[in-house]
Amino acid sequence: MIMPPHVQLNTGDRLYKYELKARLGGGGFGDVWLAHDHSISRDVAVKVLALSVTLDERLREARIGNHLDHQNLVKMHYADVVQHNGANIVIIAMDYHANGSIMNGVNAGNFMPIPDVIRFMVDILRGLEYLHELNLYHSDIKPQNILIGTSNQGVLTDYGISCYSPVGCSAPHRGFYKLHAAPEVLQNGHVSVQTDIYQVGITAFRLLNGLGMLRDKFNSLGQIDYYQLVQQGKVVQSGDYLPFIPRNLKSVVNKAAHVDPASRYQSAVEMRRALERLGYLGYWTCDPSGGFVGHNANYEFRFEEQPKGAKLFDFTAFKKNKATGRETRVGEYSMKNAYRSQSDEAKRKFMQWVVTG
Repeated sequence: MIMPPHVQLNTGDRLYKYELKARLGGGGFGDVWLAHDHSISRDVAVKVLALSVTLDERLREARIGNHLDHQNLVKMHYADVVQHNGANIVIIAMDYHANGSIMNGVNAGNFMPIPDVIRFMVDILRGLEYLHELNLYHSDIKPQNILIGTSNQGVLTDYGISCYSPVGCSAPHRGFYKLHAAPEVLQNGHVSVQTDIYQVGITAFRLLNGLGMLRDKFNSLGQIDYYQLVQQGKVVQSGDYLPFIPRNLKSVVNKAAHVDPASRYQSAVEMRRALERLGYLGYWTCDPSGGFVGHNANYEFRFEEQPKGAKLFDFTAFKKNKATGRETRVGEYSMKNAYRSQSDEAKRKFMQWVVTG
């Protein structure tokens, strides 16, 4: 009998030595819970998997995670096979990261400020360097699989579909996340170092420009047409970027997500160093109402767009001294009675100026 991939669980359930306290998340292969391990009186995260496949297949993730020792990779400590309501289940215990995933760090605009994205991607690439040295491919890099560690570092988790290649060449995939499916996975069913690089690029794009953008594109087009865009290298297009994303950061993301694996970064360290070379004086975020707010060390920035009739607009840029609270108009980037295209260009230049200085 094939069991369903998820087990019906509730807060307070006792699974072997673990008492479930709160559901943290889940996916196609199981649920993750905050649990209290009564044997050592410590809170841990546990992944609960039904035996819908062989026991060896279910324990595979734990065996991979248990051999990892890196600050940017979640370590899995134990795996137990127990019975719950008459069914055998696998419980994988790992470190609990109370800050959750980096999805908790996005603002009201559903994106993350540039410095945070770069820092988290550098952390994840460090973890991938370690994995790739072991001839392992993560294969499931996405925002919900990046946790925030105790030192505010990015920590990659979930090795459920990770692949091993004993000689470091490509390997058959073991499943994939639809939004982050790489062209080569759709074409020949194989993953490699460059597949992980592609997924880092797509993850960075979504964090920079809005987590929902690619999901909306997938839902509006449907799976077949979305995958066609992926295989044409058009899933990320120039017009998808928010106006303040600098050209050199776009170049890094676009190279990582290139349709041709040979044209991507050829290693995690190569992409990491490309990101580490970037440095910006300011950034943009959103206030609780969704309005753009810019920051650098000394000033806070905002802008107003006012329609004037006859398809004309006034665009006014402002900066406020953080020390004195005094706000002044930034005349160089303000204009009156401008057409929409002119107003949009003024906004783009102003927002870029805040970031690059």
